[in-house]
Amino acid sequence: MPKSFKWDRYVSDARTEPFVLELNADDAISIPAPDGETVLRIEESRSSRATLKLLCGEHYTRVSDLISVAPAGVLTSLVSDMVDHFGLNAEPPGGSLASSR
Repeated sequence: MPKSFKWDRYVSDARTEPFVLELNADDAISIPAPDGETVLRIEESRSSRATLKLLCGEHYTRVSDLISVAPAGVLTSLVSDMVDHFGLNAEPPGGSLASSR
């Protein structure tokens, strides 16, 4: 009998806690993990602004306001931490060579 794979297991294994960005002792932004469609849009994005917007969702305006007055390295570090937190550094579907063929 062929091995079977369980959809519910994929879903439960992929659950990730929100990315909580603490602004100060009394204020934080809780950004939920992106869904599959959002991840596909992130992969297609060639823009830092688009990637940040897709990652932050409804919190984009607030995060963008913070980023706009911060040193440029903040954007890079924040997006990198969010990508790592949500596990988005994995090889894309089809493998790393899929898009170059």
